[in-house]
Amino acid sequence: MKVTTERLPESRVQLNIEIDEDRLERSLDSAYKRIANKNRFPGFRPGKAPRAIVERAVGREGLIREALDKLVPDAYNEAIEAEDVDAIGQPELAIDQLEPVKFTAIVPVRPSVQLNDYRAIRIEKEAVDVTPEAVDEQLELLRRRHATYTPVDRGIKWDDMLIADVFGEADGDQFLEDKDAEFPLREGQMLFIEGLAEGFVGMKKGETKELTLAFPPDFRVERLQGKDAHFTLHVREVKEEDLPELDDEFAAMVNAEEFETFDALRSRIEADLRANLEQAAENTLRNAAVEKLVETATLEYPKLLVEHEIDHLVREATGNDQAQYQAYLRTVGRSEADFRETWREAAELRVQRSLVLSELAEAEGLAATAEEIDQELDSLVAPMGDDAARFRQMFASEEGVATIRRNLLSRKTLDCLAAIAKGELQEEPA
Repeated sequence: MKVTTERLPESRVQLNIEIDEDRLERSLDSAYKRIANKNRFPGFRPGKAPRAIVERAVGREGLIREALDKLVPDAYNEAIEAEDVDAIGQPELAIDQLEPVKFTAIVPVRPSVQLNDYRAIRIEKEAVDVTPEAVDEQLELLRRRHATYTPVDRGIKWDDMLIADVFGEADGDQFLEDKDAEFPLREGQMLFIEGLAEGFVGMKKGETKELTLAFPPDFRVERLQGKDAHFTLHVREVKEEDLPELDDEFAAMVNAEEFETFDALRSRIEADLRANLEQAAENTLRNAAVEKLVETATLEYPKLLVEHEIDHLVREATGNDQAQYQAYLRTVGRSEADFRETWREAAELRVQRSLVLSELAEAEGLAATAEEIDQELDSLVAPMGDDAARFRQMFASEEGVATIRRNLLSRKTLDCLAAIAKGELQEEPA
């Protein structure tokens, strides 16, 4: 058997394989016996027809093609082992010639990843500023959470709490029928359609109003787009919002054990906002660093990895029920190929991110130690109380430990990349 190899783009290797005459002859003899056993030939018992009779019946080409069913896979497997080809998927096979037998196998191999000068990546973290207005906004939300509502006999104003019946109809389609709905009326917050909230302002308990509003052409419900809708509003109850004063009593109302004074509550809100903004800024920096790592790297990978990632994304979006998946495609009027194509860009990005981060972990010598895995297990089961031991045993399975190891390594890798991007990691990797 003669084998030559050629490296192709997208992490593929092409093997050109030629079978020598002796091996072909042995394969033809085995193929003849298989045909003789599977078919009847006049004048001979099953399996007893001579090769010449069988070959005359099926032709030499037919005999060769029968031989190829076993010969090609065997030869391919021997070739990738002899040539040390690290295949990660099934090959594309093409028969180029029958005598002598020559065939081509194009096989996807492991990706090639070069991080290049990744240690030069720098990302500036966004500055965090907690304004008094942001704190006031959170305090206002807290006030409304602890507000009381008193029934009133007057026209509806913004911030009132309403109990009302709301009916909507367009071209005979009763698209909305909400009885005894309770909701706050907030200025600037839309109710179902622009103009509906404004329709309630000024109405009193017991009143009914009818109004016509137009749905925009891009309305989220397709069947209603661009149509005129007739609404009927009936007010059952109007309640006025009574907000608590921002004082020490309000702080105790929120949590008496934590906040003795209003200043303590305000300080906590400011600290929480700052922590959230800091975390958001850190996440933004890390995402930017990963994007820069992908840009800096030289990547070559087989499209097979992208197709597998599309499989994962589709399952995440639609579940594992194939019948339900096909029904969904019919509902949205899309072919499976078209639907898969909508996920390609996201799949490409996930593959690229995974490849560069895996390479970074290897380049920096990162690993999750047994001690770290034990500590992670302890932290996972700590909230379980009396059931901690049982859950620890469950998490400590081979699959559970593998998942924890992957998560820890991913966390370490992102921590390392963030430190590089901030200029905090100066020493060279071991």
